[in-house]
Amino acid sequence: MHSRQYVGNRGVWESQSGGIFAQNTLISLNALNPARLAALGIDPSTTAGQQLLLSNFASGTPQSRGFNPPYDGYPQGTTLAQFLRPYPQFAANIADVFGPLNSSWYDSLQAKVTKRYSRGLTVNAAFTWSKSLANPAGTVNNVFNRGVNKSISAFDQPFIFNVGYTYEIQKFATSKVLNTGVAGWTLGGLLEYASGVPIPTPTATTNQNALLFQNTLMNRVPGERLFNKDLNCHCIDPYSDFVLNAAAWTNPAPGTWGTSAPYYSDFRYEHRPAEQMSLGRMFHFKERMSLQVRAEFFNVFNRTYLANPALTAPTQPQNRDSQGHPTSGWGYVNPTSLYSQPRNGQLVARFTF
Repeated sequence: MHSRQYVGNRGVWESQSGGIFAQNTLISLNALNPARLAALGIDPSTTAGQQLLLSNFASGTPQSRGFNPPYDGYPQGTTLAQFLRPYPQFAANIADVFGPLNSSWYDSLQAKVTKRYSRGLTVNAAFTWSKSLANPAGTVNNVFNRGVNKSISAFDQPFIFNVGYTYEIQKFATSKVLNTGVAGWTLGGLLEYASGVPIPTPTATTNQNALLFQNTLMNRVPGERLFNKDLNCHCIDPYSDFVLNAAAWTNPAPGTWGTSAPYYSDFRYEHRPAEQMSLGRMFHFKERMSLQVRAEFFNVFNRTYLANPALTAPTQPQNRDSQGHPTSGWGYVNPTSLYSQPRNGQLVARFTF
């Protein structure tokens, strides 16, 4: 039996108390809106505007531009940027984590094939081709322009293929020995092959947070490759390679917002198949007595999955030790750890009486 179908959904006014949306609904209700600065004649993208915003009342600079402390005894070390915030009495950001402002989009083509029990074999296979979008999808790039925060979601995997099967070795018509030793054993497996999940766009390392009290994203450099080594090439040497290209990202001009999406479809972690199999049999001794034995194996083909590359700021140095081995920086792969365990298994026995 087989089937093909379109599956999709749309989510609006979403609110979550945990997870990605809780952190990113509005990154800060206390961020400084550029529209307010424009009304005051301050341009945070200019050196003069930045110097004014970062000046404190002790310097007298804000007063010279007509900004006076609201009351006697107002902290003189307060910067003008802090003074102009919506809630200047709070130095910290104020996050709205329950606001129903999130949206999501999911579209997929799903195909399924099922072979029901026949001659000892049962197979279920499913293939999904999909696209998952969200707003916000990850780190908020500009809280005052919500449209630019829409991109593929952090969980987007365009291709997913699953297959599960069981096979029971059938009895042999002519051999009692084979029936006793071989027939009745059951082989099973659950295999998954899927695209890697997206790598987040790096956060800018400008003084945006000091000026407007909200970070922004770095800009992607047109024409620059994202990877120095394909994460799926099985050719990475963590004692030699930085796998991500730092030159692919650049900071936006100080006091301006980045233009990147939170995630890009061509910027993904390694795809990592999940493969597990089992072998077992039920032995019957009497009507009410039986013994079930089963061996289960995980990462059955003993695939090596390296740790995810480090996502420190691309503007920071990619460091090597005296022997030339990478030690830290954008795209560093820690050679002393793995993303998942090597092949392993367990034995299970169950006696019923």
